[in-house]
Amino acid sequence: MDVFEADEQADECELMPAALSERIRERAYALGFDLVRITSAAPLPRAEAALKTRIAAGFFEGMDWLTPERAEVSSDPRALLPTARSVIALGVFYLTDAPRDLSAPSEPHGRVSAYAWGDDYHEVIRRKLDALAAFVRELASPGDEKSIVFCDTGRMVDRAVAERAGLGWYGKNTNILTKGWGSWVFLAELVTSLDLAADAPLAANCGQCEVCLHACPTNAFVAPYVLDARRCISYLTIEHRGAIPLELRPLIGAHIFGCDICQQVCPVNLVAERRLRASGRLGAGDRLEFRPRAAVGSSPELIPLLKLDDAGFRERFSHSPIKRAKRRGLLRNVCIALGNLGDPVAIPALIEALGDPEPLVRGHAAWALGRLGGAEARAALAATLANDAEPSVCAEAQHALAMLDGA
Repeated sequence: MDVFEADEQADECELMPAALSERIRERAYALGFDLVRITSAAPLPRAEAALKTRIAAGFFEGMDWLTPERAEVSSDPRALLPTARSVIALGVFYLTDAPRDLSAPSEPHGRVSAYAWGDDYHEVIRRKLDALAAFVRELASPGDEKSIVFCDTGRMVDRAVAERAGLGWYGKNTNILTKGWGSWVFLAELVTSLDLAADAPLAANCGQCEVCLHACPTNAFVAPYVLDARRCISYLTIEHRGAIPLELRPLIGAHIFGCDICQQVCPVNLVAERRLRASGRLGAGDRLEFRPRAAVGSSPELIPLLKLDDAGFRERFSHSPIKRAKRRGLLRNVCIALGNLGDPVAIPALIEALGDPEPLVRGHAAWALGRLGGAEARAALAATLANDAEPSVCAEAQHALAMLDGA
């Protein structure tokens, strides 16, 4: 073999990762992913340091699973797959239409975060991921390829991966912002032992814009890029399992599952939405799996939700992200929303909820009645204070009566 032939073969070898990357990218798009970028499987030390700092500051209080040790593992793909060489970062656009106007509803309605209007994204995206992983295995020599997939279900700092891969950039609201789709994207990853051609990060940022930071009603952003989850409406209505702090309840408004405020005001998102609406990507025929389900919707009626028992909750929210809040958490949120909306039509349903088997629901129903007021609410609260054996519920009833006395 002469020098020229050796150089030619070397060039072909160097092109192999790029060729593999392109084939994987084409397959991912065909499977329905809207964004596909690739990065190395090297550790992510900045993400690890940021996580540990937030943990030490107590910003993740209540999420006991998020420990410094987990931060170390989550920030190193090779701790998850020792043979890992590349990470395929993926995005799926999910926004389907505008939220319903709640300015003057006929009955009290609540707000549901757009990502939870339709089918459970974990299930939808996992099917796409598994199909992509099977395709990647076919590209490798037998026994050479190992992979692991993530869709918000495992130990992977997906936003850090997305940023390094160039899928998007960190917004000041801690969401990943993408060109063309804004932050209305689900993130997923495929960690593989294949050596693929890495993409470069984007040269983009939020500049001087801080609209999202000031729009948050609970002041959850302690600084740009820093979120105190303990004050975040999404955390409070989904992940938080106990009573919601009294001082935060009035600020939650009608949100019963998640919150999109910091996304809705983002100029990058507003531009993306205008473009996508003009192109028909927010129309009735696109992304059917993420369109509002009949049993869920973007703004369900609240009073019927209070009547759900465990079986009814499971049936209504089967294959929906809302099931994560569990019945007791969702009904807790519904009580707060009804108290904040101030419509006395909810008083009979809230009085009935004072007999709910879950103390968490009874306590928040008492708080809502204290917000709504009236002789009927006062009498029900006094009866609860006298007869409920659960101290936390009695404390809520006492506080509600004090609200009425101070009104």
